[in-house]
Amino acid sequence: MTDTPVLVLDAAWQVVAANPLLIALLGELSAGPARDQNLLWRHFTGVPSRVVATAGQDAAFESAATADLRAAAGRHPDDPLLRGLIADLRRASPRFESLWQERAVTRHASSRKTILHPQVGPLTLDCDVLTVEGSDLRAVLYTAVPGSSDDDALALLRTIGTQFSGSAS
Repeated sequence: MTDTPVLVLDAAWQVVAANPLLIALLGELSAGPARDQNLLWRHFTGVPSRVVATAGQDAAFESAATADLRAAAGRHPDDPLLRGLIADLRRASPRFESLWQERAVTRHASSRKTILHPQVGPLTLDCDVLTVEGSDLRAVLYTAVPGSSDDDALALLRTIGTQFSGSAS
């Protein structure tokens, strides 16, 4: 899938793979220490991101993502890396700790995100999460409404490609 930004995550929200268009859109997410390659760690600890959100959007994402992580912990109660991530998030983020205490369990399926790209400007994209039953890998596809200005910006990003990917900030 070269025409669509795609990100592959495991059950703990660890980046497994990203295609070149995703890297051009969001920046390099799989570089640096392993902890910085985890989307929940990045979000809850304030690692810079091109994603911009209202307080309400952030709250909805945080609630859904924490419940999704709790579901993963239920499926993998003996996974030391997953347990370590959860313990570290609970210590590092009062918001995560509060949500964790709610004990909600669900799977995160989709959202809309606005990305402020340094070369093509803001893009609001649908983020659809595809999973395979029996697998903890998920592919997140970022798509724009056909014919929209966001679709035009994504087409421009396809044209300029990875020459401007750089960091996530």
